[in-house]
Amino acid sequence: MDALPEFISPMLAKIGKPFSSDEHLFEIKWDGTRALAFIEGGDYRLLNRKRRSRKDGYPELELLRELPPGTVLDGEISVLLDGRPQFAAMLQREQATRPARIKTLMRTLPAVYVVFDVLYRRGRSVMDRPLSERREILAEILSAHEDSRLIFSQGVTGDGITFYEEACRQELEGVVAKRLSSRYLPGKRTDAWQKIKRTQRVYCAVLGYQETGDGLKSLLVAVDAGGELRYAGKVGSGWNTAKRDEVHARLRERIAPAPILPVNVDAVWVEPGLYCTVSFLEWTEGGELRAPVFVELLEE
Repeated sequence: MDALPEFISPMLAKIGKPFSSDEHLFEIKWDGTRALAFIEGGDYRLLNRKRRSRKDGYPELELLRELPPGTVLDGEISVLLDGRPQFAAMLQREQATRPARIKTLMRTLPAVYVVFDVLYRRGRSVMDRPLSERREILAEILSAHEDSRLIFSQGVTGDGITFYEEACRQELEGVVAKRLSSRYLPGKRTDAWQKIKRTQRVYCAVLGYQETGDGLKSLLVAVDAGGELRYAGKVGSGWNTAKRDEVHARLRERIAPAPILPVNVDAVWVEPGLYCTVSFLEWTEGGELRAPVFVELLEE
């Protein structure tokens, strides 16, 4: 059996919009950390997108060594609470480095490996085969090694819109649409795979902004929380150069000596009365916007 490659860059997805298609597989977008598993020589390697080993961080995934040698899997390490991926819990696992801490979290926040693709079987690449065939191979491998920590990422074909709407109803991150005929293209980002994220919108008060040598870097915003303003984080994407310069000019017309509520961040503050709409994925445990994107600037 040929030796497995040291690393394979994961195939990536473009951002898309909800759609339906009999030529696509629609899967849940698992909110975790991407990882490839290489099984050979009675052992395994578990590498993230940056080629860093995650094996020591997730001892409960030791079961991977029991899979057939010569196998390479692509999937997501995730922490599930009530069957749903929890990003905040996943962050705790990712940030743990001390063995004692990892051992504790392994009991309280156990991780699972959600597998959605197979790249090598019996030491031979199957990446040139269509996704539909790779999924059949993957189902065969996993069915022979049933374990609650090893999950086959199920999906549907056809009604992708309803699938997406149900994911949103359950407050999941979104879905991924994959063309059933697509080959696995390491490191490539094409429309063969599309990630369709659930987004929310919120109306924010602009507290101030941060600058770089190129101009505006980010807005500092607050949201209404039970009739009081609460700091909600920074918004640093969603504009092209022209829009960024336009927003920057509006902000510089309203510079104030202090923010309208205490914020322990270095910034240029602005007078009250400036607002914006922001799209985002969800609220963090700290009450800030996760993955915020600027939509529109508004003035009172």
